[in-house]
Amino acid sequence: MRKLFIVGLALALSACGTTANTSNASLNTCLTQKAYATLNDGSLMTTEVKTLAKNISAACLKQLALEKSGLSEESVTAATNVLNALKAAKGE
Repeated sequence: MRKLFIVGLALALSACGTTANTSNASLNTCLTQKAYATLNDGSLMTTEVKTLAKNISAACLKQLALEKSGLSEESVTAATNVLNALKAAKGE
């Protein structure tokens, strides 16, 4: 059931990326890549999700030069969602 949830979440994020402007699609891609990196390096299981989400969000916004565009809270929420989904899937 959780795997189905992960697939659904991935499809939803992909759909958001295709309907959003280029900067939002790039932001979603960056957030997802960095979230998977935390899964691969083990920090997802050892660090609080909210802390990781804030760090990932800040890094992606800085990388994409979007700090001043008002996407900070939106990107933290998106990163939190991806991290929680990955953590749940890993816990199966």
